[in-house]
Amino acid sequence: MEKMKIEIWSDIACPYCYIGKRKMEKALSQFPHADEIELVWHSYELNPALPKKAGTISYYEYIAKLHDFTVDDAKEDLKELKSLAETVGLVYNFDNLVVANTSDALRLIKLAKKFNLADQAEEVLFRTYFTDEKDISDRDILVALGKEIGLAEKDINDLLDSDEFLSEIESDIRHSEDDLDLEYIPFYLFNNKDVIQGSLADEEYLSVLDKAFQDWKANGVSTEKGDRLKGRACSADGVCSLD
Repeated sequence: MEKMKIEIWSDIACPYCYIGKRKMEKALSQFPHADEIELVWHSYELNPALPKKAGTISYYEYIAKLHDFTVDDAKEDLKELKSLAETVGLVYNFDNLVVANTSDALRLIKLAKKFNLADQAEEVLFRTYFTDEKDISDRDILVALGKEIGLAEKDINDLLDSDEFLSEIESDIRHSEDDLDLEYIPFYLFNNKDVIQGSLADEEYLSVLDKAFQDWKANGVSTEKGDRLKGRACSADGVCSLD
């Protein structure tokens, strides 16, 4: 069955991407034609300059440095983000969160995508990063998570021993910036036309979804630019809105 595509650009280290995932899932659960929707995950690495091996900087110190304010300010602002996550049923733990390079995690999602497991990979990686506070750049953790969703251990190890999918991640980023004018993530592209950047109220996801679906039913895949809505998000330079 032909399906309308919703393309999503995200990074595991983006707190609004996990929140947005829950909001999109809720919209689809309320949408009568959800079986005609296909989610297509793309990668957008927020901070590729982070070292491959996680350091000892705390998440509060990392956020304070990105935003150029104090650690105490970071702790206070992140309380609101934690509360926002709770409204969609997520538990964010920041005290021991491991600031980590997400390149290999994003490559694991690419591998999972080959087996129609991208959504499952996104879910376990978000959970591991924001809730379980584990190092998602650690090889053993990535292997365990890949096996958890059904990937073969050999395939995961072969991936991690190679540079596979690095060019695809770079292509995702270039296309989103050069062709789609991405400024913030999560970035949702509905039927190649309407855009949501960031986390919005629940009803706005459903409204854009319904509008895009009706257009797709009437006219097929769009070749025009549509509406662009922006909510709380992480910008392309890695800074996330906290208030």
